[in-house]
Amino acid sequence: MSQDLYGTLGVGKDASASEIKSAYRKIARKYHPDVNKEAGAEAKFKDIQKAYAVLSDPQRKQRYDQFGVADDSAAGSGGPGGGFEGFEGFSSNFGGNFEDIFDTFFGGSSRSQSSRSSSGEDLRFDLTITLEEAATGVDKEIDFYHLENDSASAKKCSECNGLGQVKVVQRTMLGSFQQISTCPKCKGRGVIGQKKVKKKLTITIPAGIESGNQLRVANEGNAGSIGGAAGDLYVFITVKEHDYFQRDGSDIYITLELPFTQLILGCTIDIPVLNGEATLKVPSGTQTDTRFRIKSKGLPRIQGYGKGDMYVKVIALFPKQLSSKEKKLVEEFQLLRGDAKVAHNIEDCIVKR
Repeated sequence: MSQDLYGTLGVGKDASASEIKSAYRKIARKYHPDVNKEAGAEAKFKDIQKAYAVLSDPQRKQRYDQFGVADDSAAGSGGPGGGFEGFEGFSSNFGGNFEDIFDTFFGGSSRSQSSRSSSGEDLRFDLTITLEEAATGVDKEIDFYHLENDSASAKKCSECNGLGQVKVVQRTMLGSFQQISTCPKCKGRGVIGQKKVKKKLTITIPAGIESGNQLRVANEGNAGSIGGAAGDLYVFITVKEHDYFQRDGSDIYITLELPFTQLILGCTIDIPVLNGEATLKVPSGTQTDTRFRIKSKGLPRIQGYGKGDMYVKVIALFPKQLSSKEKKLVEEFQLLRGDAKVAHNIEDCIVKR
């Protein structure tokens, strides 16, 4: 008896596509082998996957509703309602349509043998820019090579002898069969006539771009054959790491080491930002590892409006050695603060959660 696919997912035959999808997600999560270690859970999970694969495909679902069996058991069954269903299964077993089977067995084609155009290959170019360039956007001139058609130097393809197609003999249990396919060397043109040409282009890099982003330049890849469209050029962007700025999306981060006295007394300092400077006010009593936010000093949001922010973390810088005078002043400061007793009451230093 064939599997009841609707029953497997726990839905009725009148269930909508969204209801089938929702039921599948719920029951698949329950029986997933990584979650359910019970005996039979894996087999159940495979049945669930099979049911959803059929019921989520409108054509396969229609055939299942009509014949009551899934594709894998209906194909070529010749049972009730089989009709052309048997031919469809036969075709799928050979990995093509009925005309492809005709080609395989008889070395010909029910279609025209005329050469078909093919698109040219896409090309990749890797481009590295600085963080400052990513912040403002920049025009970059690049040099690269691509293939262009050259009718003047065209010559007959030696692989297919100018036919654009090659014959492949396949030996099977039923004997030898001949199949015709497009020549891999000339791409069906019958002639070889492309030359490598150096090209110069100016690429506009938008502000806010990130590493891993790619820019597509249409029709700048290799030329196509027999009037086929040229491929595209894809420019892959890498933003070079900065000496002191760190980036997270449109936000940037910087860390400053300031003398501990400036954190105690407070200060106003000029700090670098991308392509400029900004003023940071550090209030008195600032603790080490404090982070300040400067609005709109990050990078532009490439898919939105405005800019990100800049975050400045300050770290207290303590001297490694003290002169006798400095040590005496610090000891006097310790006495004034009453900090000496801390050494005898360590629980006061523990940070409680």
